[in-house]
This record gives sequence, structure tokens and C-alpha cells, in this order.
Amino acid sequence: MRNPKRTVLFVVVLCLSLASVAAHAAATPCEAYLNTATTAREALWKTIVSGAGNAATVAVMDGGRIVYSEGFGPADRATNRPVTANTRFNIGSTSKMFVAVATLLLADDGKLSVDDPVAKHLPEFVMKDPRYRDITVRMLFNHSSGLPGSTFEFGFALDAKPHAVLLERLRNAKLKHAPGAMGIYCNDGFTLAEMIVERLSGKKFTDFLAERVFGPLDMKNSGPSIGEWRGDVAAYYDADGKKYPSEVVQVYGAGGLSSTAEDLCRFADSFAPGGKHILSDASVAEILKSQPTGITASLKGPALLDAFGWDDAWLTGYKKLGFQVLSKSGGTMFFSTNLAVLPVKRMAVAVSISGHASAEAVTYAVMNALLKDRGLPFPEAPAVRKPVEPQPIPPELLAHAGFYANQDGGARFAFDTTKHALNIFPLKQGASDADEKPLLTLVHNGGFFHDAVKGLKYYFITKDAQTRLVIGDIPRFGGDSPDYLKIGAIDKPVAFAVDVDGKLWLRRNASPFVQVSQGLLMKSSLHKELPGYMTFFGLLRIETPESAGIAATGSRDQVEIILLSKDGDIRVKGAGFVFSAEGAATPLAAGKTSVTIGAAGDNEWTKLGTGAILSFARPDKGRIVVLKPMDDDPKVLFDSIVDSGEVYAPEGSFVFCAGNPGDAFEITAK
Repeated sequence: MRNPKRTVLFVVVLCLSLASVAAHAAATPCEAYLNTATTAREALWKTIVSGAGNAATVAVMDGGRIVYSEGFGPADRATNRPVTANTRFNIGSTSKMFVAVATLLLADDGKLSVDDPVAKHLPEFVMKDPRYRDITVRMLFNHSSGLPGSTFEFGFALDAKPHAVLLERLRNAKLKHAPGAMGIYCNDGFTLAEMIVERLSGKKFTDFLAERVFGPLDMKNSGPSIGEWRGDVAAYYDADGKKYPSEVVQVYGAGGLSSTAEDLCRFADSFAPGGKHILSDASVAEILKSQPTGITASLKGPALLDAFGWDDAWLTGYKKLGFQVLSKSGGTMFFSTNLAVLPVKRMAVAVSISGHASAEAVTYAVMNALLKDRGLPFPEAPAVRKPVEPQPIPPELLAHAGFYANQDGGARFAFDTTKHALNIFPLKQGASDADEKPLLTLVHNGGFFHDAVKGLKYYFITKDAQTRLVIGDIPRFGGDSPDYLKIGAIDKPVAFAVDVDGKLWLRRNASPFVQVSQGLLMKSSLHKELPGYMTFFGLLRIETPESAGIAATGSRDQVEIILLSKDGDIRVKGAGFVFSAEGAATPLAAGKTSVTIGAAGDNEWTKLGTGAILSFARPDKGRIVVLKPMDDDPKVLFDSIVDSGEVYAPEGSFVFCAGNPGDAFEITAK
């Protein structure tokens, strides 16, 4: 936005005094919370003016009352509709706390125990890995189930069946690790919890929330994601100012709810002494206490995710001051939300942003300002420190050199004993040793390996014969989390049945309303230094010529793949995604080309042999995306969700068409 006006869009202030409480609706908050308001305004206007966010909302609760609430930026630019206290934002994974409460409500009703096996309540939930029978309801909430990851897509329409898709995927999947072994962020566990709530309550999940949570807590502006609700919502605009359709997230328990900052504060107060409790005292205690996993005792600091749905049950900076502050972040492709709760003081801060900025950073800055306004201690900003002096690496740590895998793929760890450093290299893609540049260089000091650029520190642990590199004392959270897992060379590596080295793959089963167009075109590769592994959806271990399994068993959102054959076309399937090799794309000639979606509804692809200016004719509910392959993610040149008219596409670009069976598209190249 250019020259934004610092206009107060909505403020409700409740000024607390020792003798009485008075309510005010004014342009500025009362003196008692000026620091809180100033901190929020400066942070959120900076977010919007910088382009990192389109609009935002913040609310602050103290003593169980909303003492500050304000909106920033227009909820819709074309109509200049402002963000108000009633404007909903998608809250992403902050939704997880609502399925946590819903589950505990059922426990209070005597319909389940959190230590029940999940399969007891969902007999249709089965996996290839027999250990799935050991997964308990509690493990869904502290992320220790061992389930592979996330089985859903963000979209622009209600056209998915996420429960059925998840059950079908899990039926043929194995666990990443033994149930309860470690907490690794896992969306799918919360979808299973949502299914349990529906099964035991006999109601649709959002209806159960409306009856048992939103209604009793006077949360009048909370419900399904904004694309399903379509009332007073915040729009999303990209860096070019293009307005996207309202985002739909159909996995409600994992991340599919929308709300307002004020409603989130009302929800937070239900956990505080003196708040309006909808849970029993035992269930409130359950949701507030730490939930350790098998790896917790092996870490040097507190573990992230050792909580009942929260990201952290005891944020370290506040714990040192004697306060329990719990937090839950939430991010979708278009929104960022964070809720921080200090139950003993009945304090809460909620922030939501339309855009790609971090709501977490704003939330904690506002929480600290609130504590300051109340004359309470708050965490000081970390002191500026000099880079650590390199110290010799103990000989026992040098044995940890080798190959590792994490969420982003594979890497090679090599120690530089001269510079006392750990270098983390990407797996080679044909480059010589002389051309290698590390992804990360970590200097050893005091038993830790330090990242001088980001201020992070790492350390190794070995448990159950597995070596992991752990990120320690993560900023803002203060907890530790496993990152890389050491993987071994394979004595008798298996070759995949088709050539996957440096190959492109085309999505064939995407909805016309899928949100992430970059995921339509994927690349696979092999690595000569690590036979028996391949990169596709991360690093995979080739198990048979037709299948590859998870290599990064301690990382989130991992995928197993299998080869399929359909009408003579060899395809790759993983986590509900189906791809064909790039040879399935039809060459796009000059002039007009007609493309028709077949009876199976598969996506159709064409490829340009030479650069051309393209124009299109498509059905109302059809989708066209033009993508240019890149070394990393493909570049989207045109997307009919937000674009119209003509586009120039260089040689080698692909055109993706999605629609219903029988839908006809016309592509003109000139």
C-alpha cells in the first residue's frame, strides 16, 4: 500500500483500576495500555507497509476482559471495507486447540479416555504397519503418533473428501517411528481426532463446536474457513496486488477454522482461573500440562510439542520468570495467526495477518508490552553477543560425519578439524568437490555447533541406535527440536524401475480449485554418492523397483511413493498425489489446440517447443496454469484463478488444464 493512513479501524478499551472497571469505546486506549497498543500498532503497520501483510487484527485480554482490540488495513481493497472486530481470518493450525478441547469435552462426557487406542473409536483406521494399534488419542495431540504427515490440500472450493482420502492413504502406509517415541509435527493426527469427535458425538465437527464451544464462550465470529463462510472476511492479495478467491481448508481440526482475534481471546480465557470453563477441572489441567514423549529426556533443553495441541506448554522465556505462557501458531498459504495465553493472570494476545508475515513475532512483542504495562516482569531481548570462538571438536563427535536427511531432503555432514566446524553440504547433483558450497557451516563451541548468521545452535544425540542433529533453544520458543537424522549406506541398493534422475513429473489428479499451483510440477533426482536413495517429495529410500519409503523418519510431512500403470502410462502416487512423467504432455503447436478432459477427470498437459504468446478459452469451472520449469520450484507465469488475457511462455513451458470430465479448453499459440 502507498501512503497508508494511520486510521484506527476498531478499538474497544476496558480500562482496569484497583477499584472499578470502566468500558470505553474510543480512538485511543486508556493510559494503562498505551505501551501495549503502541507496540501492536508499530509492528502491524510495519508488516503492512513493508508488503508482508495485507491486513491484520489484534486483541489483548487482561483479567478476563478485552482491553485492546484493533484492525489494520482494508479487509477488501476494491470497496475499502475496513478490518473490524468482526472480520474473520483463517487461523490455520490454531484450529488444533479446538479439536483438543472438543476431544476433552467427550472425555468429560465419559465417551473416551485420552489413553484409548485411536482404532478403538475408528475401526476403519488401519495401516500396513501393525504398530498403528498402539497409537493413542493423547499421541495425536503431542504429535508423537508416528503418522507420515499431512494429507490435505488448500483450495478455493468445497470439493474434497479429506477423511476418505486420509484413510485410503494410511491403509497402505507405514509409520515413521514407533508411537510415542518423539513429537514430530503431524497434521493428520488432528484430522483423525476430528473424525473421532464426529463419530462419538454423532454430529458434524463444526456443529459440535458451535454447540459446545463457540456458543457457550460467546464466540459469535468463529466457524469454518472463510471460503466456506463468505461473510465479513479478510481478503488475500499477492505481491502484484492480485486478489485471490477466499481460501478453503476442509480439515477443520488440523487447520480449517476461521475466527477473530477477540474470539480467540475469549477461547483462551476458558483455560484461566476465573474464566468461563467449558471443560472440567481435570481436563483444563490436562490441556495445560506438559506431555513428554520418548525422546524428551534425551534433549538438553525442553522439547517443542510436548503439549496437548499447543506448540509449547511452557515458553522458556516466561517460565524463567515464573509464568506459564502457552502458544499456538497457525499458518495457511494466505494467513498467519498466533494465540498466546498466560492463564494465571487471565491474559491472552491474539494476532491474525492476511499475508506471509509471522504473527508469532508480533504476539510475543505485544505480550511483553502488556506485562510491562501491568508492572510485571517480562523477557528481555537477547543480549548482543560476539560470534563464538571455535573450539576443537571432541573426537567422539567426529564419528557423526556421514549422510543425513530432514524435511528438506538429504545432506552430507563433514567436519573441518582445522576450522573446528561442521559443514552441511547438499547431496551432489553432478558437481565436483571443488564446486561444493555448504548449505550451512556450524562452528563448535562448548558442546554445541553454532550458526553465527541466524544465532541458532545445534547438538547431536544418539537414542535407540539413531543419531540426530537437534536444533537447541529455538528463538521465541526456547525449546529443542530434532532436525536431521543420520542415514546409512545401503549394502545392496535397489534401482527404481523407471529413470527418475533429473526428471519432471506432471500432476494428474489435482482439483481445478487447488490452491498451490507450484505443486503441479515436481522434479525427481538420484545421487551417485548415495545409491539406493532418490529425491522426490524429499529424500526417499528405494525399497523395491516399484516403491520408495521415508528416509527422514524424524521429520514432518513425509511421503511414500509407488509406481502405477494406467492405460500404458507409468505414474507415481504418493500421499494422494498422482503424477505422470513429462512425456505425457502433448506438444503444443502454433495456432489453436483443443484439449478435453477425459472420462476419468485426469488433468491434461501440453508443452511448448518454442516460445509463444498464449491465449485461452475455458469452461467456467476449468483451470489453466502456465508453468516454467526452474532448478527449484517452477515459476507460475499465468493462473486463470487470478489472471486473464494473454501471456508469453518461453520454450519448455507447460500448460496445465483441470476440469470436469468432458470439459473442453482451447489454447491459441502465436
